[in-house]
Amino acid sequence: MPESEGKTEGPTPFELDIMRSFGWAVVETEKALYQRYLNLSAARSLIPTKVFRTHLREMEAKGYVSSLKLHGKNAYRRLLIGKDVGKEIHPQVPLDEMRLALGSLKAKPKFGKKIRSRVTSEVVEDTDVVGQEIQNALENWMLRDSGRISKGAVHAHVANMMAALQESKEELFEYVRIEVPGLLADLGQVLQVYGPDFLLLTLRVTEHSIRKYKF
Repeated sequence: MPESEGKTEGPTPFELDIMRSFGWAVVETEKALYQRYLNLSAARSLIPTKVFRTHLREMEAKGYVSSLKLHGKNAYRRLLIGKDVGKEIHPQVPLDEMRLALGSLKAKPKFGKKIRSRVTSEVVEDTDVVGQEIQNALENWMLRDSGRISKGAVHAHVANMMAALQESKEELFEYVRIEVPGLLADLGQVLQVYGPDFLLLTLRVTEHSIRKYKF
């Protein structure tokens, strides 16, 4: 989470759109982010690549993102999550999901799903970020559905989703469709970006971190 010493202002509208351009990914190439940003925010703002890079540098200075190299290309790691800014930074409507997908296709070069053969500290860091966002999405859905959040139920759902995914993706989607339908799109995005092994590890890490709330 970025430092906020004496800073009360959150991300600007431009910066929020850039954060939303990550979708569920934690790391994305600059080219992919720019194409996705153009598709996602076309109705709000069209900016040239140079201005987009300036915004990214400013966001890095604020601690919202960090720069790195991904397969030899300029890329950025998202450091903010929705809870940090009090706003949803994932696309919430199907149209925006489609715009992100179109932007990804336009970016083309192989910036897609990162396939790792072993668990590294970077993978664990990614699972922490995505796991927290899955937990937030689950709690928000429970609040909308029943008007309350039960930490015990959150743990039970995470544990059950983990057990279902250990069987198959079909089992996971069947459980989510019946028990927590509000998470279908979110989990589908995680699977599309990272694959089932990463999601399973994420659910394991999340389940372990909230085990104290077990019924």
